[in-house]
Amino acid sequence: MNRVLHVLRTALLPLSLASFMVPSPQVQAAAVEDLEYGGILFDYYQQDYFAALVHYEYADSKQALNHDADDARLLKGGMTLSYGLADQAEAIFRDLLTPQVADEQRNRAWFYLAKLYYQKADIARAAHALTQIGGRIPFDITAEYNYLATLINIGNRQTAAADAGIAQLGNDSRYAPYLIYNLAIRQLKDGKTADAAQSLSKVMTLAQQSGSEELLVLADRARHALAKIAISNGDLLTAWNNLQAVRTTGLYSNRALLTYAWSAIKLKRNSDAIPALKLLDQRSIAIPETQEAKVLLAHVYETEGAKRSALKQYLLAEKEFKEGLEAITHARQVIAAQEIPQEFVINLEALLDESDWYGMQPSLDYNKLTPFLTELMASNNFYSVIKELRDLYGVRRNLEFWQMQTHEHELIIRIRRDQTGMNRLMAEANAAQKQFRFYKDGLQELKLNTLTLADWEQERFKSLWENTTKELGLVSDKMDQVAAIKEPYRLSYALEQRSKALAGQVTRELGNTNALVKSLETVMRAVITAELDKHEERIRYYWAQARLGKARLYDKALNTMDDAATGASQ
Repeated sequence: MNRVLHVLRTALLPLSLASFMVPSPQVQAAAVEDLEYGGILFDYYQQDYFAALVHYEYADSKQALNHDADDARLLKGGMTLSYGLADQAEAIFRDLLTPQVADEQRNRAWFYLAKLYYQKADIARAAHALTQIGGRIPFDITAEYNYLATLINIGNRQTAAADAGIAQLGNDSRYAPYLIYNLAIRQLKDGKTADAAQSLSKVMTLAQQSGSEELLVLADRARHALAKIAISNGDLLTAWNNLQAVRTTGLYSNRALLTYAWSAIKLKRNSDAIPALKLLDQRSIAIPETQEAKVLLAHVYETEGAKRSALKQYLLAEKEFKEGLEAITHARQVIAAQEIPQEFVINLEALLDESDWYGMQPSLDYNKLTPFLTELMASNNFYSVIKELRDLYGVRRNLEFWQMQTHEHELIIRIRRDQTGMNRLMAEANAAQKQFRFYKDGLQELKLNTLTLADWEQERFKSLWENTTKELGLVSDKMDQVAAIKEPYRLSYALEQRSKALAGQVTRELGNTNALVKSLETVMRAVITAELDKHEERIRYYWAQARLGKARLYDKALNTMDDAATGASQ
């Protein structure tokens, strides 16, 4: 039973983790009344949260959020949480719990607080926050509200309330399969194996009806869990039937294929185990199931009496285990490089998505590292480190940009203060005014000359005079503005000091950010190194098993040859 629970727990639920990681308030653009709030929404919908936060602070400092202030604060809280600033986000949401805030915004704030507490695994405070929501729940968060409430009920063993919540969502809800899956975990923990099996069967049915890839993966997990339940009950045939329905492609197929092979071996159907083991044998050596399958396949051949095939498999396994150890050595070099953590974190999702490394050997240097991190990526702690590093890299990029801007601003201030070239500029402006008057007088003289022409000839020049006069009028306005400047702009001392203070603040914050990045990169390297140690230990174990199997077959072959020689001599 513990093994089954491990299978269920290690299967990450995207909706229970990812969608609850960043609570982002839903907004209706058509209802926007404040112009500045529209600009904030534009950056928000572009997922440029940093620019949206800057825009919010600017609008708030100008008191430009009169009608949409509470919605803007909700948005700020969600974006602040997206940067991992949970305490600051909590403070923002709590500021919206006052009676002066409208019921809808206050209910939203309680809901986002509940999500925040749930993310922190503080189930009691999350449940309390949900109970504070009064009146009508905003329509756009109703489904999420029911989902979160049902998850909390499942965690608190309130299965009757959880069943009611699932029924309220309906089978068409995208949340239903994940809630039922979580309910199955709780039922297994409570020893309700039959109920858990029924829940897992329902997950498979809903997944098949939806046809989405994400839910089909969940269905494979459910089938594998059902097979584990059957194996723990000694019902190998039921386990066999469930495993046959698991797809042979995809990241989760590795564990299912290995379980399928072991079930076949226990059923004395070694010939049925061989295709699954062969399929695993073709996959990356970084996959633990592949490592075990290589030795197990040779053992099955040996058990079936196919000594030649068994020896060949042992030899190939020994060679590939050696290559696996070399790959781990290279992976250690990759993660030890100075800039690798930043590039690795930023490109991790793209690398995992494009390299399909569970079915083929990786081709890029980074892909020599990522295959060893499958189980590690299923860890919430490691995911949190990656997310925080990614956010810190974003903050550092913005601070570096601002530092560059402060240098340029300092140059502008110095030029303004020294008034370099201003006398020359004023002289050129006076010369331009004289030249403009010359052209204007010349145009008037030409216009008078055309009056001596016939009427039909004057008509040809009419549109030309009108356009030219219009252009000269625009230039005249500009020249009057320049003439009104009696002396150049003088930079105020207060503004100069303010600029220096902000430049110093950027430098200090950049130093703090670099220190945080360095500490988290150290943690990340240590965690990955520990994971690589686990892989190396496991590969060395199976490598030793392959060498023992090879030696055993050689000994048997030599004994057979000795017996044959002894028989021939007699």
